[in-house]
Amino acid sequence: MVLRGRSAAMSAAMPALRRAARHGQSGIVVVTGEAGIGKTAVLDAIGAQAGQMGFRTGVGKADEIGRVSPGAPVLLALRSGRDPLLDPAALAELDGLADHPLVLIDRVGTRLERVARLAPVLIEIDDVQWADQLSRLALRVLPDRLAGNPVVWLFATRDPTDELVTASTAVRTEIIPLGPLAPTDVAAIARDRLGHPASPATQRMLDGVGGNPFLVNQILDGVSHGDADGVPPAGFVRAVEAALDALPDRTVVLLAAVLGRSFAIDEAQRIVPTVGTADVDAAVASGLLARDGHRLRFRHDLVRETVYAGLSTSARQELHRRCARYLLSSGRDALAAAPHAQAAATPGDEESAAILCEAADKAVTALPDTAGDLILQAFALVRPAQGSWVGIGERCVDVLHRVQRCADAVRVADAVLARTGDAETYGRIQVLAAQSLWQIGRPAESVARIDDALAAPGVSPGLQARLRAARALALTRTEPARRARAAAESALADARQVRDHPATMLALQAMGELARNSGHHAESLAYFRELRSVSDTTYLAEEIVELQLLDRYVDSGRLLEAAHRDDRGGVEATLPSVTAAQMWQDFNLGRLDDAEAGARTLITVGREIGDHKHELDAELVFGAVAVLRGELADAANRLAPASDEGPADESVRRPGVTLMEGWLAASDGRSDDARKILAPLLYEARDARADWPWWPGWMRVFVRVGRATGDERFTGEALAIAAEGAARNPGVASFEGVSLALRGLVRHDLAALTQANQVLARSPRPMLRGNAAEDRGRMLLAYGKRAEGIAELDRAWSIYHGIGAKAAVITVQKVMRKAGARRARWETGAARPQQGWAALTDAEVKVAELISDGHTNKAAARLLNLSPNTVSTHLRSIFTKLDVQSRVQLTNAVHALRPES
Repeated sequence: MVLRGRSAAMSAAMPALRRAARHGQSGIVVVTGEAGIGKTAVLDAIGAQAGQMGFRTGVGKADEIGRVSPGAPVLLALRSGRDPLLDPAALAELDGLADHPLVLIDRVGTRLERVARLAPVLIEIDDVQWADQLSRLALRVLPDRLAGNPVVWLFATRDPTDELVTASTAVRTEIIPLGPLAPTDVAAIARDRLGHPASPATQRMLDGVGGNPFLVNQILDGVSHGDADGVPPAGFVRAVEAALDALPDRTVVLLAAVLGRSFAIDEAQRIVPTVGTADVDAAVASGLLARDGHRLRFRHDLVRETVYAGLSTSARQELHRRCARYLLSSGRDALAAAPHAQAAATPGDEESAAILCEAADKAVTALPDTAGDLILQAFALVRPAQGSWVGIGERCVDVLHRVQRCADAVRVADAVLARTGDAETYGRIQVLAAQSLWQIGRPAESVARIDDALAAPGVSPGLQARLRAARALALTRTEPARRARAAAESALADARQVRDHPATMLALQAMGELARNSGHHAESLAYFRELRSVSDTTYLAEEIVELQLLDRYVDSGRLLEAAHRDDRGGVEATLPSVTAAQMWQDFNLGRLDDAEAGARTLITVGREIGDHKHELDAELVFGAVAVLRGELADAANRLAPASDEGPADESVRRPGVTLMEGWLAASDGRSDDARKILAPLLYEARDARADWPWWPGWMRVFVRVGRATGDERFTGEALAIAAEGAARNPGVASFEGVSLALRGLVRHDLAALTQANQVLARSPRPMLRGNAAEDRGRMLLAYGKRAEGIAELDRAWSIYHGIGAKAAVITVQKVMRKAGARRARWETGAARPQQGWAALTDAEVKVAELISDGHTNKAAARLLNLSPNTVSTHLRSIFTKLDVQSRVQLTNAVHALRPES
């Protein structure tokens, strides 16, 4: 229902405020409507009411000019007013995190959670249709992150289809669409303002503005001030123009329109020195501008938009150019100046192009989409005949590669390469293009380009080393490992000899990729550690995963714990790659609930920031958890998004999806289908350009399929690859134990299976230990050793049950019952309830108990060695299962529902 009037809108917003103040529930209120309809007045009224109810309030506003300033509206809301939500120290910390958007959002969430423990909080953001990329990300993520806290989010937008209107799935959202005033309301306002009914001429004018409250008031203001009665509605624009014409000097008003925000009077005088105090006084007296202390602003956005639209092109460009120069000279960064440089730009404008280049560099981490757009605009401004064209083109390729707009990077590279004859420039750009081609799965073209650049005369030794290193990296996906390794080793030696840092990084990455893809995990770990030593946190996740593959879960856990600790700044913990590493840590150690929650978090983050590789990993883990729980239909549904053609390259997407499809078919009893699905992967495993063959556990799936279908070749190949994995990772219990177990299983060798169980006792991975115990127990039964076999199967049952691998539990207990085993407790096979305490997983119970004891998300995450985002994911599920909407309600539910034990 469209609402008319401030009182009706207030009534619609009050339930959300009451739920927060009385019951500690979070909420979202979105006010929508066209410009001038009264959204800001409604927000102000709701904010005033919230203040009277004891809310701590923060107010921010997005604007069209400043939309490339990362996080500006959100940060403004945190620092606004006499009693800011955050203290100066916290605000200073946040100001330094614009280059780390996920960290910034995490810190804001943590700080707001602390504030909300003391009083309900209202975050008010006006004009969110203009919000920058980082602010929009924050406003999508934070409401769900803070679900259950007394935090109300109040947005105003002109766009009723804005994604922020429906972004949250965990927080109740109230939509307040503001409509025009009814004719009776307009007539009543006119009577109240004029002291008598509007004249026929004024009434015709009022009828023509469609009930827009701002325009109604503008018309009535004019009549009240003695303006000519009966000016047509379109006269609003002419009235603004007339007010401008009446000024002795309109410069300050035009400057205000270009700045697009409130500004200090002395700031205006520094931008345009001719602006005087008398000019400011005249602009305020005209009603065009309003004065707030020493600052000036437009009385309404519609006036600013009207003034701006009336500017001539040359005047608008000149004022924007002055604003850009002023911001840079006053110490502001290029991102702040970029909107003005964009508006001032003309073809061949090297000054604006330089500003846009600097802004793009600044935006790469926090606003990757914006960075790509800015650098493309910079390149489009300059002309091939200008001296800066090639340099800006090279910067353009570099930025586009860094923000993973690889197709654009290659396109721009080709345009620049066609016009440059300098061998050094040609080679540098080809290196960047080659890296982009490698990322999008076109390594053969990458090699061809590099060979072309290497053949050019006059290439410096440093650039030659960089080209050879990029070539070696491409070869990891095009050549057999032996040839690719020789190229990478040679490239690394050359890079180190000439001391070229980019060449060294590329060559080390190539060596790390090769070692990982060939299953030499200790070697891969050494290369990624060296890479991290010279690149800070970039390769932390690769190091963690290699430690996991070497069974060094204590060490990988320490790195993950350090990544989450505040004294390390928390930057690493928010990287999607580290979130993925935590997910694999949980999955491999049998913490399936936490792995599933981590996967949910990673899917959300991946979709928000366009990280499709890690989003794919999360979807696969999601499916794997469902298979282990015996939820095969659910697993198939979870696998469907990963199976669809998506943004991730086929070479990245296909192996993992195929493995999961084959495992799902095998688990469903469709062994022949599984063999057909998996055979191409298996027979190409030794030459695979991915690392899947060298993850312990996969070969048991292949051996199981081979034995079920009677395919000895298939079984033998899987057995041989398992043995190679053990040989390449000596002393690693998971690799050696799996190889021994599979050999014993295929050859009916009880001694080998017994030895495998002894070796796997040192493995931290419970699923591998359970598999080996199950296989040995079955063989003992087959050899007539019933008591020993049942005991071993009982051990497998306990391992599977402990990690929640319900499918394996049910399979094992069928064998045990057939053998006449008795147990005090069997798995029933019944599905977990959907609601109530019994519906909670073990991980959710731990989170519920900690939160109900008063811990914040961050504190609970630290105690459970999880990320705060994963705790938030658990918490949203807990709220749904226990049918609560706040932490207060959760605490009551925990005390009421938790079993006495």
